[in-house]
Amino acid sequence: MKKMISLLLVLALALGLFGCGAKTEAPAAPAATEAPAAAPVESTAAAVAEAAGSDNWKVAILTGTVSQGEEEFRAAEKALATYGPEHIVTATYPDNFMSEMETTVSQIVSFASDPDVKAIVMCQAVPGAKAGFDKVREMGRDDILLIAGTPQEDPAVISAAADIVMYADEVAQGDTIMETCAKWGIDVFIHYSFPRHMAMELIVGRHNLLQENADALGIQLVDVTAPDPTAEAGLSASQQFILEDVPQQLAKYEGKKVAFFTTNCGMQPSLQAACLDEPNAYYPQPCCPSPYHAFPATLGLELELGGDDTEALKQIAAKLNEHGAVGRFSTWASPVAMTIIEVGVEYAKAYAEGTITERNDSAKLAEMLNAKVEGAKIANFTNSEGTTFDNYYTILLAPVDFNDYLG
Repeated sequence: MKKMISLLLVLALALGLFGCGAKTEAPAAPAATEAPAAAPVESTAAAVAEAAGSDNWKVAILTGTVSQGEEEFRAAEKALATYGPEHIVTATYPDNFMSEMETTVSQIVSFASDPDVKAIVMCQAVPGAKAGFDKVREMGRDDILLIAGTPQEDPAVISAAADIVMYADEVAQGDTIMETCAKWGIDVFIHYSFPRHMAMELIVGRHNLLQENADALGIQLVDVTAPDPTAEAGLSASQQFILEDVPQQLAKYEGKKVAFFTTNCGMQPSLQAACLDEPNAYYPQPCCPSPYHAFPATLGLELELGGDDTEALKQIAAKLNEHGAVGRFSTWASPVAMTIIEVGVEYAKAYAEGTITERNDSAKLAEMLNAKVEGAKIANFTNSEGTTFDNYYTILLAPVDFNDYLG
């Protein structure tokens, strides 16, 4: 068992702070310098529509590196392959984005310095997104459509800076995760996180709902503080902590069914590896639920991101079954992070071409999301103070039962 976990840890160490997959070098972002002045442009959607015939539009996509968010990175690659470099520009923000926010801002400004760029799609919208978007407006680029996916800044803050915000419905996952746990007969729920994440409104909202549902179901929820992957010790320390703590928790609650969940993407491979061969360890979903989030690295699968999701789920189910884990793991049927970028690009393209004339056309956006993700529940986010943001959209899917995907 220890040998298998060690082997899987080697695979997992290739992953970064958020995503899954082997690490590759990210293109260097430009140094944080004073933004060059941009030529004044008309700021109305009508002006964008007038320019549609010239076909000189570009959509800029900013993601993490492969090590930090492979799904987003590959979605950007797919858009580039689909529309070509004449229409799509891609770049990445730094892995250590918390200490290099100026670089993130500088990259956003660099996008806006190209007059042909008519939209910026950023996912994940890590800290620095709001400041970067504000800089774009200060440059006089009111014509640029700004779309933020999976934001890590306060909903009120990012909603004010972006035209459209999209996020998996983290708060409602407090219901769906616990519904899965109730189905499994879970006794104890271990929640791994750290102060930086527990300061984010949506993560706190999900945690509060998890706690409320756990109390109602008679499940003991235990909060465990893990090392922050952006701290000095880095991701490897966080992953090692998970690999060491899961066996300790199972020993502490010997004989009980224990579900494990962590709020951080980079910890997912270690958590999956630690749970895989333990009959009393359950894994309700990754923090960013998807068939491709850590599962390929953990199970040694080569799954095509953006390919056939049903086929991917079948391959995962077969591998889980080999470990007696098919009834102890779950996720969502589609990769919402990739969908956010795909829909964001399609919406931005339509806006640049003038077929969409509103910055925030909720009906058109909902139509595009439903076309990409069957059965998605889409709603406007309402914060704890009761304020609803009409440009902040949450997406919720049902958990899968991997038994349904066995051949």
